[in-house]
Amino acid sequence: MDEVFGEFKKSISPLTGHLDKEYGLIAKWYPNYIDEFSKVLPGVSVTWKFCNFTKEAKINVPKCFGVYCFTGEIGDPFPGDSKTVILYIGKATDQYLSERYEDYLGEVNSSKGRVKVTNSLRKYRQSLRFWWCELPSSHVEITERHLLMCYEPPANDQIPQKEKHWGKAFVLSYSEE
Repeated sequence: MDEVFGEFKKSISPLTGHLDKEYGLIAKWYPNYIDEFSKVLPGVSVTWKFCNFTKEAKINVPKCFGVYCFTGEIGDPFPGDSKTVILYIGKATDQYLSERYEDYLGEVNSSKGRVKVTNSLRKYRQSLRFWWCELPSSHVEITERHLLMCYEPPANDQIPQKEKHWGKAFVLSYSEE
């Protein structure tokens, strides 16, 4: 017979268990690739602008090509800016950034949307920001690819192979003494 201590039985740890809504998002970043980004894409200027992801804010998103990402805040108990995470990185090559934004406004409420993307958009809706960088169409795909190699957001399913695309842009050297 189990003894009862407060609200918990002796045989059950109060720190273990399963939450019905328990799920995890995993983001990975690669500091060396981030540090060398400008050397890999010389002449490509990545300047970000953002707006809160709301229907009203869509007028701020330009009618041009570029790359974009969604960020959300994971919230307390984490401090300040460390709460913000990149959830998804994408590109606007066949459509303008404003058109992609409009697509996501529809996808957030759709039952046919991409599961990881729509779950992230819904979960972080209160703090969700849409970031974009305007680029010539010839630079969009390569920039998105390299951003994804620097940082792998949890809602992106397709991450390019670093060995194939990054090449010998930089080499880590180790001295043997």
